[in-house]
Amino acid sequence: MTRQLATLAACIGTLVTAGVSQATILGFGQIGGSNATIPVNYGSNATVDTNGLVVSNGSTPNITVTWDVDGQENSGSGNAWDIHTSNFFAEIENQTIGGGDWDNEGPDERIAQLDFDYHSIGFAADPGYALVLNSFDFGNTEETMDSSTWDLSITDSLDQVVWSEQVVLTNPDDDVITVAPNFTGNAGESYTLIFAGVNDPLNGRHAMDNLSFNQIRIPEPSTFALLGVAGLGFVSRPRFRKPV
Repeated sequence: MTRQLATLAACIGTLVTAGVSQATILGFGQIGGSNATIPVNYGSNATVDTNGLVVSNGSTPNITVTWDVDGQENSGSGNAWDIHTSNFFAEIENQTIGGGDWDNEGPDERIAQLDFDYHSIGFAADPGYALVLNSFDFGNTEETMDSSTWDLSITDSLDQVVWSEQVVLTNPDDDVITVAPNFTGNAGESYTLIFAGVNDPLNGRHAMDNLSFNQIRIPEPSTFALLGVAGLGFVSRPRFRKPV
């Protein structure tokens, strides 16, 4: 009986291991000069390290990324995320040291600049996989000249809010924070990360960097059902006694 239960536990362990997350981090290095538009699918289906991103613990081939997925909210500007290289963004760049050209630390900053009071990033997971949104750096520059408040949120495909946080960035100096939603979605679901300014005093003086997200494999319910049946079979098997 003990051996049978151990076998069942090993099967379940295999499924759990299949769900171990894999991480991709976007650092915006080497993907364009100042004011260059971020490619609309930058970071999608990442399988290897390349310009502007690193795959640290595997890959995220089953997550499609869309910058300003609802860009019509951006004063009709579509994808308005862009790269900026000003040294005013140095504090945001250096909030998290990525350790490679993909993140452009030092004198050659590369960050994702917010030009409007509304920006978004879409994440679409393939069937059988789920998004895990870990963290990102977010801040303002000393040029902002006043505190700014932002409503950050994640919505699902039905526009329901599944995570939210309001942040206040103060001045007169740079203010940078690391926001960590640590959000895990449902299999095959699409989500949108939204940056909505409440009282942004000056557009173009806010930025995001080091966007970290994962994917996990979600076994089909039928798989667990089969394991349940197998488990009942193990438990119900007759036990034979050794002859005395």
